[in-house]
Amino acid sequence: MTQDALIQLQHVNKDYQMGDVTVHALRDMNLDIATGEFIVLLGPSGSGKTTTLNVIGGLDRPSSGVVRVAGADITAYNNKQLTQYRRQNVGFIFQFFNLIPTLTAGENVEFALALVQKDGRRLRDRARELLDMVGLVDRADHFPSQLSGGEQQRVAIARALANQPPVILCDEPTGNLDVETGQRVLQVMRDLSREHSTTVVLVTHNSAIAPMADRVVRLHSGGIADITLNETPAPVSELSW
Repeated sequence: MTQDALIQLQHVNKDYQMGDVTVHALRDMNLDIATGEFIVLLGPSGSGKTTTLNVIGGLDRPSSGVVRVAGADITAYNNKQLTQYRRQNVGFIFQFFNLIPTLTAGENVEFALALVQKDGRRLRDRARELLDMVGLVDRADHFPSQLSGGEQQRVAIARALANQPPVILCDEPTGNLDVETGQRVLQVMRDLSREHSTTVVLVTHNSAIAPMADRVVRLHSGGIADITLNETPAPVSELSW
């Protein structure tokens, strides 16, 4: 356990029952992640990447073991406490954006902000601040169908940042994007880590993304196969896939 760890997974196991078969999605997972660190969880389908993300995000409860975030044991939380934890501490970014199609880009961000902010004018101002951060303030009044895939993903990032969470969890966020657009999205997340001390955990099967991370955690069959420290992470502009 490292002294400055924001996230700690201690002997975490996660089993799923599929008929008569027990699937061991995570096996004795031990991992510390520091504040402001950019971590890539790398591995093929079925290696435990998304399950790891889900137990950190409070979307899944481990079968055994402990998950601590900022010193709090979230595995001991009830459902109401987990909802509050996710609302205050975690921003989620997914491969398929999950924007509400009937709301504009600005309204999608406002919708997330409304969970904690009730002042209508402040909602609009803050939504535009966030869209400006990802370079999309001029697209605030456009609907998702009027945005490119990369623009939709950047709206999703702005939405994930709505409540200034200390942790951003990303599940294949560039999976549907071309290289140039994916680089733009990854740069936004790199800037969050570097400039705002946001802890970013990114799940991917794409090893080309790994050089930009502070550390790369390679998973295999639900366990950690290897951890690589990138002493000098590669610039996002050098990534290609």
